[in-house]
Parts: sequence; C-alpha cells; structure tokens
Amino acid sequence: MKTAMLTRETPASRVRKATDAAPKPKIDRSIIDDMIGFRLRMAYVAISRHFANAMSKLDLTQKQTGVLWLIGANAGISQVTLATELGMDRASMMAIIDRLADRQLVVRERSNSDGRRQELYLTPKGHKVLVQSKAAVAEHEKWITERFGKDEVAGLREMLRRIEL
Repeated sequence: MKTAMLTRETPASRVRKATDAAPKPKIDRSIIDDMIGFRLRMAYVAISRHFANAMSKLDLTQKQTGVLWLIGANAGISQVTLATELGMDRASMMAIIDRLADRQLVVRERSNSDGRRQELYLTPKGHKVLVQSKAAVAEHEKWITERFGKDEVAGLREMLRRIEL
C-alpha cells in the first residue's frame, strides 16, 4: 500500500511553480494604455503593494497609517473630523479607530467641552508605532520619488492635488 507523501509549500517552491508555469499570454492593452485613469490605477496598484510590504512589520494599512499620523499631529481630533478629512464614512472610520484602540495605539476620551464628542489621542505605544511608521513611509516615498527629478516630483504632487479637488 502506497502512502501519500505530504509536501510543504515554501516560498522557494512557490517561486519555482511561478517560473515553471506557462508564459503569460501577450495582451493587447493599446486601447487603454494611454488612458490617464488606467495609468493612475496601475500606479496605485504598484504603490499599494509596495506600501503593504513596507508596513507589514507594523501591521498597518494605508488608512490606519494616515489616521495614526493625523491623530499624532492633531491630538484631540474627533472621529467625525477625521472621517470628513479623509473622505470616509463614519462607520468605516469607527472600524479603523476600533482596530487601533484594540492594538492600544489610540484612546478615546470624552470631550470636556462637548459630552457627545469623543477625542482621540495616541498612547505611548501609539507614539512609538508612529515613529516607526514615519521611517517606513519615508523609505516608501523614496521608492516612489527616486524615479523622478525634483521638479517632476513637485509637478506630480501639484497635478494630483488638482485631481483631488
């Protein structure tokens, strides 16, 4: 009677599988390749993937990182103000704050001036993670901007701001 051998997949075996696989078919993207929205989407995918990898040790998403940074810079800010600033709905913002609070990175405190308002503050652990995230984001930003000259980076920032409005 034969016994089945269990093989464990490793990162190296996944790479071998990927390279042993059939070559990718050539796809004609010419109809969409010059579309600004498509180019932005593809850039977003690459940047998001790199960001996720850069922040994996801190276990933070892009949204969580932004929220952590804004609380750090605006101690006492409310969830509603954060949600408005980031163009998010209140329920999504509450989920992000809950996650950061569960990790003991932020705390909610009732406002002294308005009992209905919850103020947000970083904990000592939150400050430590904020410092670490700033270093990781600086490296991530370098990865993005090193492809461009100084004037191009300034121009790109300005063009993206115009789209935001």
